[in-house]
Amino acid sequence: MSDFTPYAVSVEDMMRARDERVHAQNEILAAAASFPAPTALLSFGMNIPGAVKQTPLIRSGFLFGKERLTALLHREDYALLRTRELRRVSGDSWLCLIGAPPESVKRLAVALEDSEPLARLFDIDVLNCEGQKLSREDFFLPLRRCLLCEEAAVVCARSRAHSVEALFSRCDSLLREAFPLSASFFSALENHAALSLLDEVYAAPKPGLVDRIDSGAHADMKFEDFILSTAAITPFLREMAVTAYQSCFTLPDAARETDAALFSRLREIGKRAESEMYAATGGVNTHKGAVFTLGLLSAGAGLLYAKSGKLSAETILDEVQNLVGDTLRQELADLKAGEVGKAHGEAVLHRDGTGGVRNAAAKGFPVLRSVALPLLRQYEAEERPAEASVLNVLLHLILHVSDTNVLYRGGKDALLTLRADCRNILSHGGAFTPEGTDLLYELKETCKQRNVSPGGAADLLSAALFLHRLEKTFR
Repeated sequence: MSDFTPYAVSVEDMMRARDERVHAQNEILAAAASFPAPTALLSFGMNIPGAVKQTPLIRSGFLFGKERLTALLHREDYALLRTRELRRVSGDSWLCLIGAPPESVKRLAVALEDSEPLARLFDIDVLNCEGQKLSREDFFLPLRRCLLCEEAAVVCARSRAHSVEALFSRCDSLLREAFPLSASFFSALENHAALSLLDEVYAAPKPGLVDRIDSGAHADMKFEDFILSTAAITPFLREMAVTAYQSCFTLPDAARETDAALFSRLREIGKRAESEMYAATGGVNTHKGAVFTLGLLSAGAGLLYAKSGKLSAETILDEVQNLVGDTLRQELADLKAGEVGKAHGEAVLHRDGTGGVRNAAAKGFPVLRSVALPLLRQYEAEERPAEASVLNVLLHLILHVSDTNVLYRGGKDALLTLRADCRNILSHGGAFTPEGTDLLYELKETCKQRNVSPGGAADLLSAALFLHRLEKTFR
């Protein structure tokens, strides 16, 4: 099982990164002639000793520093004429051409660098339009202090007064103090996924689905299978998030991996997750759909966290749509034109024209945006009971999802009948009222008799709970 492993850069990597940054600076400086004078070029990165230059903590520090700089420049009403960000395993860089005197920008940068302990890690250079770097000495300003003592940093660096390990440890402590969530992003994501899957299976009574009461319409499954399966698959969801996160950072001058190539790697992780699921459950398919859906959402969260250091459910869904949309639309077209496969979704695609979870993923899971997430937020704001909220969201999802599990087992008539039953339950308050809850128990038994189970809606319920947890933690 792979987890986030920082890349140790070589001297050659750093030299290439410097050359790439200088080239980008020269391109922006060349463009400065087209703007009215005065202009200044600001170059920002993180000052991290040692061979590890890119981790979620370091990235969070960079994004925070970039935000602080942007806010200060806007406060001074300086125009940001051109910007460029380089995301590299050798360290991030943000270049900004500013419509302001270089001397004023330099004083602003120095004030930020000296403002707080964390800002000691900010490396901010200011160049004039000729490409000359302004120094603190030019303004008779004190040199920057060492991270570990009161001596000037340049003096300690020249004498090698402190070990790289001690300096990096101090940087790490500053970052962990400032960004405690970033230090545990991937483990928190895995925990949120597990809790969301467990909340879905625990909630009862559910129509046709396995819950803590019984196995619903699934004679081959037990509640305990889902507990075992959850423990088996969630480390792989974490791995998908790590894989997507790391794909955002390249070596200097290297092209970023294509979306199709990344999706292919994620699918390989998904296959291993399925194997572990079957091993844990003795061959029972408890979470194959959830591996696909929550796997994509985990990857989307990893991509978004790498880019912005913050998460919102809708923006994660945007990342998923951008990542897999083209590939899945082509796959669905090929499947529709080809022979019927073994999967339930493929059979339903040929019979009913419903694209199932692949079609939903290609569109960024619109039912999560329009139905499930708004309801979860509403119920939470209204302080509704947690389990009843989960059940009511499930009922609403059944109304809006062309569930391939239901279609495969009973066709369109079964789906329409189930929707009518759910609509009736919701009209009586759903799980929020005793009457609605009684009707839910009745539907649970009816679905067992009909052999109907809305497994697709259940997977989307887990997905909605997962997104809701992520955005509350990392927004």
